Amino acid sequence: MELEGKVAIVTGASSGIGRAYALAMAGQGATVIALARTLGRTGDRGPTPDSLAETVEAGRDLPGRILAQVCDVGEEAQLVNTIDAAGANFGRIDILVNNAAAMRQHKTFEIDGEEFDRMMRINVRAPYVAIRQVAALMIAQKAGSIVNITARAGNFIAREDGAHPDLLPYGVSKAALNRLSHFMAEELKPHGIAVNALSPGVVKTGANRDNPNFPGKEATAEVLGPALIYLTLQGGDGLTGQILHTDEFGQSWGAG
Repeated sequence: MELEGKVAIVTGASSGIGRAYALAMAGQGATVIALARTLGRTGDRGPTPDSLAETVEAGRDLPGRILAQVCDVGEEAQLVNTIDAAGANFGRIDILVNNAAAMRQHKTFEIDGEEFDRMMRINVRAPYVAIRQVAALMIAQKAGSIVNITARAGNFIAREDGAHPDLLPYGVSKAALNRLSHFMAEELKPHGIAVNALSPGVVKTGANRDNPNFPGKEATAEVLGPALIYLTLQGGDGLTGQILHTDEFGQSWGAG
């Protein structure tokens, strides 16, 4: 098990991509602190589908373990307290996966300031705050891996197929996240810490999960996990400062 003994934090872990990442890391032996805004129903009726409680239940028989932590990453005090408590409880944090994100389509000239600020707060400021809080522990350990989950909507070059309509604030936020990843990679490399950004690509989540005509990949640990696990094993002397795509794993990167 490649992550045995490691402590990982993953944000936005209640469903979809974040759920798959939490299960993938627990499947490799990690203790995963899984964050989401709500826990979800538990008790006689069991956990609510697509909830943090269901993620924990799904990982119950894995080699590692998944621990639920209710936290709204858009609220800085909550995020700081959650990460600091994890560091105090476990004495280490080896992996941070900044997955939580807000995504909504908007007509380009119909975006109000409050909505723009909300998306930047969740998609850019929260990853920065999370990195800031784990940095001290990782620097002390002289090791760690941070993976920021990005998207092709953040590319500077527009796609010819028009795949990113009405996504201005989302695309801007992901471009900013990519820049944050580059900056933090240089900042933390001397301390043995890797920082990379990973795009999962088009994934079947939410309403599209059961749509046979939707072209996305399945949001499972088996499909999405290998690329992430590879990055969590990197350090400052390995692969760092890169913007990578899951579909290219084992081809242009991660091969051999």
